[in-house]
Formats: sequence, structure tokens, C-alpha cells
Amino acid sequence: MIQLRFMTEFEQLQKVTEAKASFEKEHPGVSIVIEQSADHFESLKAYESDDAPDMIESGGWALFNRKGMFVDLNPYVAGIEGLEEDLYQGLMRVARHNGTLPGLPVDVSVPLIIYKKEMFDRAGLAYPTEDWTWDEFIELGKKLTIRNERGVATQFGFGIGVDIEWFEPIVFRNGGAYLAPDGSTARGYVDSAPTVEAFRKIVDAHRIHGIIRKPDEPSEAGELHQGFAMIFGFMWFAGGIIHHKVDDLFGVVGLPHMPGNRLSNMIYMGAAGVTSKSRHPELAWEFVRHYVLKCHSWPLPLTHSQAEERGLTEHRIWSRYMQELDHVQASGYYLSEKWNSSRQLINEDINRMILEGADVGQTMRSWTRFA
Repeated sequence: MIQLRFMTEFEQLQKVTEAKASFEKEHPGVSIVIEQSADHFESLKAYESDDAPDMIESGGWALFNRKGMFVDLNPYVAGIEGLEEDLYQGLMRVARHNGTLPGLPVDVSVPLIIYKKEMFDRAGLAYPTEDWTWDEFIELGKKLTIRNERGVATQFGFGIGVDIEWFEPIVFRNGGAYLAPDGSTARGYVDSAPTVEAFRKIVDAHRIHGIIRKPDEPSEAGELHQGFAMIFGFMWFAGGIIHHKVDDLFGVVGLPHMPGNRLSNMIYMGAAGVTSKSRHPELAWEFVRHYVLKCHSWPLPLTHSQAEERGLTEHRIWSRYMQELDHVQASGYYLSEKWNSSRQLINEDINRMILEGADVGQTMRSWTRFA
């Protein structure tokens, strides 16, 4: 009996447990042992031990940037007829940002704009279209923000949290970036004119136009799905409204076009890969492939055939998310563990921009120290 150890950082084990059962049925001489780790540190510690797992699954990409830790899966992908063409190329372009393929992406999610049709209808406004601009977005947001006699919003035009990562797609679309393509530096990127311009527009949407709820601002708008006309919606939000069968109340559209006129988006994803210490790398690859590509990865699949099989390419909302996979690029958190670890400090600075009017350009120049 060959034993393969699969270590995962995810708490929900249903998918991998189902994959284990079906794989072991197809391979009677193989046993998959599922182990959980609390975080990257514990996974790395397990890999560096004398008894390393054969496979590791992580919700982030930091482990997969470690040179030599994982087997390059490119030859395995190339060895399966038709697989390369079936994979979403934008998604795989990000996964192969350093040339190798250390793991197959899992837990894939991209953001789009989800809007509440009733609020547009009530205001007599046309729904946004794929060619809308940032200025048009702001004007819609102002018309869709409603405040009572005390100035407290009962409805906001746009819902998004204050987060450096969530603002990144707007930066990308303006032609900016936080880091160099190899993640080596933030200097000349996070402090560049396109990046700073995009950030000023985001801060103004909070501070001047008032279409986004400021940090700790009093609100009577309720939850995100209730009192927000337009929502920065990742896959989990879309999945929630579909799960609760209220998706007919919503529409979906791409992010507004920025002056920089770049068609781009960020992506969240982790990966499952074969460690370089596995004594059975080919068999471990077969399980990773089975788990990710045959057992329907969630929320977004990696292949066109999976998407078609699950009916996602025809679904009114999911189909738009699948299209967006063509336009993704590697995020700052993905490129640099140091940058990602500075997220809380950066977000505190963004709060000061919004609440205190801290100088945007000067503050962003100080962020060059984070990478």
C-alpha cells in the first residue's frame, strides 16, 4: 500500500475528502492521508522536517514562491493531451508568473461590480454597461446615495471595504501597480503617477463624493446586500446571493474604465502542489489533478470544460466571472510576502487619507519601504 500525505490549510475538508474517496476507489493500492495545518508557518515547518508531506494546499501563494519547494507541474500538464488548451490562460499566466507551475490554482476568486436592479429602477437610472467610465460610476453613485435629515445614509451608491488589495484592480485599470512584476520593489510603482491618481479617485469617492461608507461612519443602510446599490463583489458574494436564490434581484458588470485605459483585474487564489520531497511525485500529481481538475474546484474552475459541465458559461452571473479570468494579473500580495505582511499598516494609512485628509502622494511614497 502506497501512502500519500496531503496537507491543507483549509478548514473545510468536504471537497478533498470526496476526492480522496473517489481516487482511492480508482487506485486500490493507494491511501490518501489528509492532514491540516494552521497556517503557512506550520506547512513550511512540515515541509522542512524529515517527514515532509507529498502534497501541500495553501490558501495563499507565499509558499509557492519558495524556490525548490514544489515540483514544476508544467511537464505533467504538457503530458496530458488537450489539457493546456482547456485551461483558462489568464489564470494560468498568473500561476506561472515565475515560469514554473508550482501548483494548480484553488479557491479562485475575482471581483466585479454587482448592482441591485431595484435601486436603479427606483431612481430611474439605466443599468451600468461594460463600457462605463469612472466618472459615470461616480455620478451614478451620487444619485444612488440617499441620506436622511441628519446626514446619515440610508442607502449608499457603492459598497467596498477599505483594503489595499481591494483597491488594486482600480490601480491596475489605471495603468498602475504596487510592485515590480517580480515583486522585488515598490519604488517606481506604488508611488507612480497612475497608481497615485487611482488612489486619489478612490479617496475622493469616500471623502468628497460620499458614495462609499467611510470607516466607522454611522449608517442605516443595513448589510451589503441590503442598502448598497453597487457592490464590489468577489465570488463569495455572488455565491451567497445565488445560494439564497435572490440573484434575480442583481446584475453584474465589469469594473469601470479608468483614464489609464487598461483592461485588467486582480485575483485571489491559493494552490495545491506536489512537494519536491515526495517519494511518489507522479502519483501525487495524479491526486492533485484528480482533486482540482476532476472534482470540480470551487468557486471558479480552472478549465473551460469544467465551466461548461457545471453550466457556468451560460449562467447569467457566473458566466461574467468566467470571462474575467482572461484579464487577471498577479497581485502585490501574490508577488511579495513582505508587501502582504504590511497590509494592516497600509490600511491604517488609507484610513487616515479618508478620515483626516492625509496627503495621498506623500503617504504612498512612504509605502516604498514595504517592498
